[in-house]
Amino acid sequence: MAEFERTITVAQLLEDQSKELDLELLLGQKYTKREISKASVNRPGLAMDGHLENFRGELIQIIGRGEYAFCAKLPYNKLKANFKKMLRADKVPCVIVTAGMKVLPAIKQACLDEKVPLLTTSMDTAIFISELIAYLDEMTSPRTHIHGVLVKVSGLGVLIRGDAGIGKSECALELIKRGHILVADDVVEVQKMRGGHLVGSCPPMLQHYMEVRGLGIIDVELLFGVASTTESSPIEMEINLIAPTGEIDRLGIEQQKTTILGVEINSLTIPVTPGRNLAVLIEVAALNQRLKSQGVSSAKEFSKKLLKQMKDGKGEKNGK
Repeated sequence: MAEFERTITVAQLLEDQSKELDLELLLGQKYTKREISKASVNRPGLAMDGHLENFRGELIQIIGRGEYAFCAKLPYNKLKANFKKMLRADKVPCVIVTAGMKVLPAIKQACLDEKVPLLTTSMDTAIFISELIAYLDEMTSPRTHIHGVLVKVSGLGVLIRGDAGIGKSECALELIKRGHILVADDVVEVQKMRGGHLVGSCPPMLQHYMEVRGLGIIDVELLFGVASTTESSPIEMEINLIAPTGEIDRLGIEQQKTTILGVEINSLTIPVTPGRNLAVLIEVAALNQRLKSQGVSSAKEFSKKLLKQMKDGKGEKNGK
């Protein structure tokens, strides 16, 4: 399972979001190959007065109304010197002036001298930052590819894994027939989103296709309708299909976990044996997981009742 992070360039940001974010490149076309690697931005604050102790230079620098008001009070030479010092502190991807404010000449010259692209937008600062971060989160968050099948079962994103040929796709097909939704078959692209949750999707080439042994490639959307597939889903549970081996936890008191991209999700192991309806088992597992997320554990409740009965029975016996 290879993990990889993506970066984008300032040029790609402009290409993708110039209309949506009303972005305009004011200067620095030659330097738009600078990379953006973090889904966050920085409002420089004290850095514009020469204090760089906590300056986040690897982030896009946003000049909003507050920063602009501060800059406007500084003499031209001091502002230019401070800005150049700030832009040299790290490889700043770009500077963006928001709210349609006219860029101060000292900021222009500092960006030119340090070869940093300077952009403007007419959008309000808070709205712009919110929209920009959402875009950067989508484009730069850590990703990995996992061999498995992702299905939304009763609204819960279930990642089905197991050895090749064990029946993952056949199980998913039965779930689709029962009204659940396919996200990805064979290859699941997993992305760690802001807030530490996982989202799975299907590589574009494979969307709404499945490979079923004996049938070959089928188009799920054409066979079962457009509502039978979706582009992405949160991943909230993993189910491992395995060949029967040794003892399996019959009560299910201990909650198994698996870690993907540093995020823990609940996991369940189901042995595959002839005659077992795996689709029904996965349906029930998804519903049971919903109960657990609400603080209800059937296994623990049963165990408590059993222990109480044993204790009460022992007490009665000792009383005799």
